Amino acid sequence: MKLQKIDENTFNLRGKLKEMSDYSELKSILEKKRKKGEVEVIFNIPNAKEINFYILGYWLKLAQKNNFKFRIYIENSYLYNNFLKLGLHNFFEVINGNLE
Repeated sequence: MKLQKIDENTFNLRGKLKEMSDYSELKSILEKKRKKGEVEVIFNIPNAKEINFYILGYWLKLAQKNNFKFRIYIENSYLYNNFLKLGLHNFFEVINGNLE
């Protein structure tokens, strides 16, 4: 995964989001935001087809227990449809398309 910070709350996530190192990197960023009381984040995911379940589970935990607000732009129709099938749109704002 290549992480690009756009501003304090907006990040581009490019490439495969499958490695434990990806999970660790995202968790570190989100933990810092949580400790500061910042609970809103925007992810633009232009080309990933899958996301590691550890990442999704952590995002769900933050959304449910810490009232995090996630806005996720997904360009890949396969990944977007999987988010809908899994009901993730009930916890995150999931947008079909690219932020850029």
